[in-house]
Amino acid sequence: MVNPFPPAGRGPTVSDEGEDPPGRGTWWGLGVIVIAIVLAVAFGVATHGPDDVARAVVAAQARGPQSGAPLVTPSGAPAVTAAGVAFPNLMDRLGWRAVGRRDDTVSDRAVTTLIYERVGRRIAYSVVSGPPLGAPPGSRVIVGRAPVVFGFDADGRTATMFNRGGHSVVISGLGVSPSALVRAARSSSRDGAPG
Repeated sequence: MVNPFPPAGRGPTVSDEGEDPPGRGTWWGLGVIVIAIVLAVAFGVATHGPDDVARAVVAAQARGPQSGAPLVTPSGAPAVTAAGVAFPNLMDRLGWRAVGRRDDTVSDRAVTTLIYERVGRRIAYSVVSGPPLGAPPGSRVIVGRAPVVFGFDADGRTATMFNRGGHSVVISGLGVSPSALVRAARSSSRDGAPG
């Protein structure tokens, strides 16, 4: 590269330092911008709250149910809605049976959680009221079909977060694979309100 500021008394100098070829940084920067736009569209430009709300929801989920199994509709889905979002029937497609419920307030948001069980394992499925949450710090986008799902770990639990019916849903479990949580997220997006 030609030095535009040569030492006094000399002509232009050439640097042999290893630099990126022209255009490489431009493509990398463009890629980052595209990813940021996709995430902003998927989760809303304004995240309305601290990014750690999803982790606080997982901490509440870890406390277990406050009451027993909910009633079910004739279709087999739990007869529970939160913020206009119906809880899914995970029994028919995935074998998860609703066995308990809890209600919390996390960062001034109502959080309704159903606990589902299958073969001795439990997952917690929470609908968080209010606008969609921002992606938790350190989360990863799980690539696949809709909805966009973020995976993260909190309180020793594996967790996912996605949007459904204009609200965030957080699903977590202890000793449950990330793929099982993603299947629950994607299965639930087909029930009731769109993701």
